[in-house]
Amino acid sequence: MTSRSRYRLLFAVSCVLFTYSFLNHHKFPLNFDILWPDQQSSRRSAPPIEERQQVPLASLESSFFTWSDPDAPPIPKPPYKPELEESPPIPDPFPLLSEYPAPPKKFLLQHVPKPPTGQSKEEAPLLIGFTRNWPLLLQCVTSYIAAGWPPSSIYVVENTGTMFSNRQGRLTLQNPFYLNHTQLGMLGVNVIITPTLLTFAQLQNFYLWYAPPFLSLLTETNHPQRTALNRNWDYFFWSHQDLLVFSPPGDPSSTLYSNVLSVMQYLKTPAAPRWAHHFFAYDHLTLVNTASVLSTGGWDTQIPFYSTDCDMYTRLMWAGFWQGESPDVGRIFDVKTVVDDFAALLSLPGYQASFNGTVYEDPIELGEVMQDVKYNHSNDNSGRNTWQLRQRGGQDEPFYRDAVGFEVGTQMTIELGRKVFAEKWGHRGCDIALMEGIESGDAWRLERDWEEGDGEEDSW
Repeated sequence: MTSRSRYRLLFAVSCVLFTYSFLNHHKFPLNFDILWPDQQSSRRSAPPIEERQQVPLASLESSFFTWSDPDAPPIPKPPYKPELEESPPIPDPFPLLSEYPAPPKKFLLQHVPKPPTGQSKEEAPLLIGFTRNWPLLLQCVTSYIAAGWPPSSIYVVENTGTMFSNRQGRLTLQNPFYLNHTQLGMLGVNVIITPTLLTFAQLQNFYLWYAPPFLSLLTETNHPQRTALNRNWDYFFWSHQDLLVFSPPGDPSSTLYSNVLSVMQYLKTPAAPRWAHHFFAYDHLTLVNTASVLSTGGWDTQIPFYSTDCDMYTRLMWAGFWQGESPDVGRIFDVKTVVDDFAALLSLPGYQASFNGTVYEDPIELGEVMQDVKYNHSNDNSGRNTWQLRQRGGQDEPFYRDAVGFEVGTQMTIELGRKVFAEKWGHRGCDIALMEGIESGDAWRLERDWEEGDGEEDSW
């Protein structure tokens, strides 16, 4: 041992001995309720905590706690709103997955196209966010699998705000926030649970999120809580859940998955332009360049839902990123209803693709009919999102929320986000890129280009 090492050891031992002697001499109480020596003579024992009187701060008492004033007049309870018509129960959309014993994955996926040789499951991860309507989500996932997307590359992001209730099987099918982890696992699909209910913009940032280092110690089977950055996903796909997708007809070797994979491989080459997003049916299915999006600060979470895409995509455009579209990779239908039995989507023997009892030999025709149901509800497409209110059950289950009230709150948040967007850019509407000379640095610096009382709805 060198002289320096001996001195360090002697110093450490001295510190330990001094600390022990000091604490033993002063005998500090464990509750650290310490008085200085000149106060020791007047020290009195405090009453047990259960006997101590709660004394709220006077300012809070007067400002916020007036309900505790015994002389305050009672406030009449508002009348109840009219009762809504009872919603018809949701049928099991994939009864085969509910059978016991469960069919093996090999049987369920026997007719699913094989991915290209040598393709890693981490190469093209697909994230599908979910909050409400389990049948629509399961239909979307099943159709992606049928279109060649490897189930191990699909990650359902459960954004229900119900913590681990679904993983523990504590919610039921009629609950809007119900999701069946077991059935997704039967198909080979992964599930990631968000820590709380996130808005659309927050969910997008969650996709990009870097998990703390301790998560790398957890097993992926039980805790698949890592997303783009910490998984080293330089590129990933994300999808809406209210979709029905098909491979292009005619060529069995050309699947939707193989086609989007080819686009991604090109965009990774030096020949590709400097890009951020690539769209396949606007952003119903989107390929993300993680570094590009992060370089501009990610999504603006003060704009929670609608118009946050206008903000993000325009800021990326101003930053010089190309964002193109390849709509011919397959057929992507925006739907609000489901086929009669999802086993037909996987071409399992004995099942035919039908919708409302009508059998369709051509799956593309089926998708077109279902998309028409969504968009032909009225001239203003006001019924396109009614699927979000399809389920209204779940009373007395963990984290229960009134389905109608949840939708009302969401719509109010949407309107607030649009107002934030307008104040941020001095303009109402998504066409901010057409404003002369505007750039990203102009955020929150521009006067309004509208007067109070102008029609607001027409701007969106």
